[in-house]
Amino acid sequence: MIRLESVAYAVEHAGRYLEILSGVDLEVAPGEIVALTGPSGSGKSTLLALVAGLERPTAGRIRVDGVALAGLSDEELARLRRERMGIVFQDFHLITTLTALENVALPLELARTANARERARRLLEQVGLGERLHHRPLEMSGGEQQRVAIARAFVAHPALILADEPTGNLDLETGSRVMELLFQLTRSWHAAMLLVTHNPELAARAHRHYRLHGGAPQELPMSAPA
Repeated sequence: MIRLESVAYAVEHAGRYLEILSGVDLEVAPGEIVALTGPSGSGKSTLLALVAGLERPTAGRIRVDGVALAGLSDEELARLRRERMGIVFQDFHLITTLTALENVALPLELARTANARERARRLLEQVGLGERLHHRPLEMSGGEQQRVAIARAFVAHPALILADEPTGNLDLETGSRVMELLFQLTRSWHAAMLLVTHNPELAARAHRHYRLHGGAPQELPMSAPA
């Protein structure tokens, strides 16, 4: 599903290059959930952005669902994200002028998919928001907004979910419910997930757990079965 080989990423800073990631080798199999932890600034979100094709590596190779990202144009990368990936952000990234239904249907409508609104409605009902279809984000709680974002991430039946601190802006109880939903949907839809989190309890629920250190991920032993 995901394969990174000798991936590096550096940015120019104060006249020199600052290396954020170096020699990253990582695989995520279809249906597998992999957690990625590490201190702030270690490159976790950067790694997700590289996998999503939102950033391009300085060196190395990345394949997603059998597709090599290096040769794709920006338009082709956008199509790959729309058709094969679902992304869940910490800050929800909903369009505030659109209703919950319109936010979830938007990826399908951009792809000119038939029955986009009906598919979006069914998924919103599945995440418990059947009575909030026509509410806009600012009329909803943080937990409800994140459930809309999760529904949007799954609406195109993606093979891969990328989740970047999906409970970072939620209280403990709400975050727990949101993550339960995210794990449940990922497993029931047989998707793979790469999860960035600071929460060791969430990381322990993955099949594998890596910690970013020195620019590269180190696999940690799992204390209990996934």
